[in-house]
Amino acid sequence: MRTAWKLLAGFGVVLTLLLAGVFIAISSIDVDTWLGPIKDRVKAATGRELTVRGGARLALSLTPRLVLSEVALANAPWAQAREMLTARQLQLEVELLPLLSRRFELTEVNIVDPVIALERDASGRGNWETAPVRTPTSASSGVAEGGGGFGVGNVSITNGTLTYRDGASGKVTNVLIERMFLRARDAKGPIAAQFRGKIDDVPVVVEGTLGPLEQLLAQRWPYSVSLQGEVAGQGASASTSLRAEKAKITFEDLKVKFGPDAVAGSFAVATDGPRPKLMFALTGSAPALKALPLPMAPPAASGPERAAPARIFGDTPIDFAPLRAVDAEGSIAFDKLIAPGGAVLTAVRARLTLVEGRLSLREMSAAYWGGTIGGTLSVDAHDPAAVRLVVALEGRELDLGALLAAAGVPREVRGGKTRIDIDLALAGASPHAWASSATGSVLASVGRASLPQTRVDFGPTLQSIADSVNPFRKSDPITELECAVARLPMSKGVARIDHSLAIETGKLGATASGTLDFSRETLDLAIQPKVRKGISLNIPQLAELVRVVGPFASPEVKVDAAGSVKALASIGAAIGTGGLSVVGQTLFAWTEGDGPGPCAIAADARAAAAAPAPQPVAGNPVANEIGKTINRLFGK
Repeated sequence: MRTAWKLLAGFGVVLTLLLAGVFIAISSIDVDTWLGPIKDRVKAATGRELTVRGGARLALSLTPRLVLSEVALANAPWAQAREMLTARQLQLEVELLPLLSRRFELTEVNIVDPVIALERDASGRGNWETAPVRTPTSASSGVAEGGGGFGVGNVSITNGTLTYRDGASGKVTNVLIERMFLRARDAKGPIAAQFRGKIDDVPVVVEGTLGPLEQLLAQRWPYSVSLQGEVAGQGASASTSLRAEKAKITFEDLKVKFGPDAVAGSFAVATDGPRPKLMFALTGSAPALKALPLPMAPPAASGPERAAPARIFGDTPIDFAPLRAVDAEGSIAFDKLIAPGGAVLTAVRARLTLVEGRLSLREMSAAYWGGTIGGTLSVDAHDPAAVRLVVALEGRELDLGALLAAAGVPREVRGGKTRIDIDLALAGASPHAWASSATGSVLASVGRASLPQTRVDFGPTLQSIADSVNPFRKSDPITELECAVARLPMSKGVARIDHSLAIETGKLGATASGTLDFSRETLDLAIQPKVRKGISLNIPQLAELVRVVGPFASPEVKVDAAGSVKALASIGAAIGTGGLSVVGQTLFAWTEGDGPGPCAIAADARAAAAAPAPQPVAGNPVANEIGKTINRLFGK
């Protein structure tokens, strides 16, 4: 037993002496002599200069580390930042025994406090796209080739920042890296990955596994990726089989989950054309798109600040540059999609093509507002100075209550299925430009509905119009709507209306004629209410003509007093004769069963053209008609 202990002690002494000799031998190495070969190797691999301003030192342990201080990697000549990467330290973990023969075999890289600047120029070229350079010294630099050299499976970043600038749109994405690593036991084993930090102030924690480094370097496809974690506090995961062949990267069997939503399908990016091209076929339930607002161009500089008039259609231009930055082709089929404004669409379907700034959305359909919406949309933004849009949409079986709520006038409605057809050509890059150039047609029609007279704040203008056109609403608990139609023939932002706005209730009907100028945002409408035959006449007044004039935001309501008195006189005449069958000029021909009704006239341009023009009130019989009416009402 004592002999065994002696042998063990002797072995320990020998091992200690060997290790001491190894460390003494390594410590005698001049690490500065490695800087030149390392820089040459970086230059050979990237075509960029590596600068080490703070020198190098060797930290000895069973896994020695070569520590380079104040490191900088040069950027592309066209890039905005001078350096693509700067770091307080670059820690290179190396194999111990190869150091004895002055060989540098790298096993792990840790980048401490880096600042990384990534960007694309307007043509889509990235500053990370490097051109390897073969230098005379790179072949005999003493830095091991292959997997033991710069083919490193273990890379980590601590306390870093990264910015990505898109040269086409100018958008900058900021990434805060608290901790990031890629680790593998060897080149043939899977790689463990982790990221903890923020992307544009959104907290992200992700970990997972990647395929072996050897497989990636040998470009044996498909290459598996599986990640999971949290994004903005929501559970998230992604898995795919990656292919990178020629100038195309494809994500096959793609599965992405975010909270309760999941998307599956395929996604690919091709870079062999004048612009990157996106190709996709995605299905599932898409997460909210609140993070994808349309970018706005900054407002133009102006002189002293003035109080601008309220506009419904703003002048702030939409930036269509992203449509010119990429091409795309694909399809979506989502069970649910939450739009940026919070609207929830279901059964969303669409096919998309985008070429040279010309976007075409076709076969679009979705369930929304209690019904369905479908059609096509095209945007030609090839020329930034002459953007054009063509919209062809149709809505079927839409819910009137939902439409009123979306318009900011929520109220109780029973029934009222609505149909909408939009066929418009627009030009320009702002909502005001679109409104000013709109040419085509808009048709909306509403079916039977019951509207309880609930307390709803319509605003003074709408309240005045409603009271003037339909005085029954003050006494009737429910308005029984038979139909309503709005047909707007548009030409360069102006709708010239000829009996093409109409409404019918159980007691009256009304049509409107005039103009809606969407460029100036003004209107001038004459509304003619007409009473149905056989109604109860216990109403104080029915205006024969209501005129609405002024800006969209605050029009003025004018009631034709003479016409109203004449209407009252006619009602008085009907009462005086004891017959509710005669109401004079307050009846349309349709009230007698002769001719089309207001809604039919409004919906059909030919019927509107054949409709009789309103008859002017002869003279000014205000006093006489009032007297006659009073006499009839009191039986005199």
